Amino acid sequence: MAEVKKETNRSFHLRHKGRDSQTRICLGKQFRFFINESDWKVLPMAAIIAAMVGMVIHEDFFVNMEGCLIGAFALTSMAIWNGCFNSIQTVCRERPIVKREHRSGMHISSYIAAHMIYQFLLCAVQTALTMYMLALMGVQFPEKGIITPWMIVDIGITMLLITYASDMMSLFISSVTHTTTGAMTIMPFVLIFQLVFSGGFMPLPEWSKSVCSLTLSSYGVNCIAAQAGYNEAPMVTAWKTLDGMKDKEFGGTFTLGQIMDLLDTPAVESRRDTEVIKAYTVGEAADILNQAAEALRRREAEDSAQSVDIGEIVKMLQMEDAVEQVRGIPLNTPVTLGDVADFVKNNEILQAQRDRDFTVKIKVSDLFDLLGEENIKDLVQRETADAAWVADYEQTPQNIANNWLCLGLFILAFSALSMLMLELIDKDKR
Repeated sequence: MAEVKKETNRSFHLRHKGRDSQTRICLGKQFRFFINESDWKVLPMAAIIAAMVGMVIHEDFFVNMEGCLIGAFALTSMAIWNGCFNSIQTVCRERPIVKREHRSGMHISSYIAAHMIYQFLLCAVQTALTMYMLALMGVQFPEKGIITPWMIVDIGITMLLITYASDMMSLFISSVTHTTTGAMTIMPFVLIFQLVFSGGFMPLPEWSKSVCSLTLSSYGVNCIAAQAGYNEAPMVTAWKTLDGMKDKEFGGTFTLGQIMDLLDTPAVESRRDTEVIKAYTVGEAADILNQAAEALRRREAEDSAQSVDIGEIVKMLQMEDAVEQVRGIPLNTPVTLGDVADFVKNNEILQAQRDRDFTVKIKVSDLFDLLGEENIKDLVQRETADAAWVADYEQTPQNIANNWLCLGLFILAFSALSMLMLELIDKDKR
């Protein structure tokens, strides 16, 4: 009888002593947990969260700078949330079992490898569900990707890496803590730290840049914002603010002296060579008259009595044949800001009227009409976009690959730390 028992024990050890065999056993246990312990619930939860995020970001994502950055932050937050909930209780809920099996000969490396395989598959399914729900909610992904031929695949890879890195981070937390209560208590602080120091979305002091480089969220935001084309998109906040002020009236009463004193300021002196009135050739003046004639023709329906007379005058002024012969001859010399300032300062008539009052009241809409609304819109969006350019959001394969590499290093680092902490589980006195 003793011989049979001895033979049975020996066959068990021979069968399960290899790391590959132990990994397969642990992996099978994780799949049983997925079904029997309701771990599958993370999948519908990921789909619901993705649907809510998609409804919020679908209008502006890939469209303007603000939408790209908000979308990058929202997607990164969602991926971190999914990853953290996947494994935050995984180890601590079976810590006594892990300790007992480790003392019986289980390799911690096999245990961690099984978790890494299982959690990767879980994160991959979550990511696929997330991308499907985003597309279903109307997020318009550009067709061409930066690394792969499809943008939705590029962003899917980024989402997978962020989710998996967060998963491994939570696995480490679960390896350190001894109870599920302790793990769930720590998790909100970790999430807040990741989101606050994600960088870009909210202004942070200069000293925090080194802290941001230690968060996986910063690489996630940088990568998705670059893929979404942040630097290539227009910025619309400034224009929307200005457009909302159309009926705003500003101005006041000023004396001629106050206006003249402005010409003595350093701002004017530093721009003395700026042209106030450019030099026009005969051809350019003729083109302006042609544009004026076209505008007058459009007004004929509104004021027929006036259009005939003015139209005839414009016709006479155009003199197309004569203009072509002298088109390149200059009509005037350019007038600079310095010329205007010198004229005003040296003009005795103007100096004698320094106390004369002028009341100026103008609406923003009047400026739009004067300068052209589309011209102002293009200028504001272009200049604000140039000012908001960020090097970390460059839409280049090298930048995307660097962020993917950093996320991969986080995955390896947290999995190695989890293994290290569980190797010390025998010293746990609790």
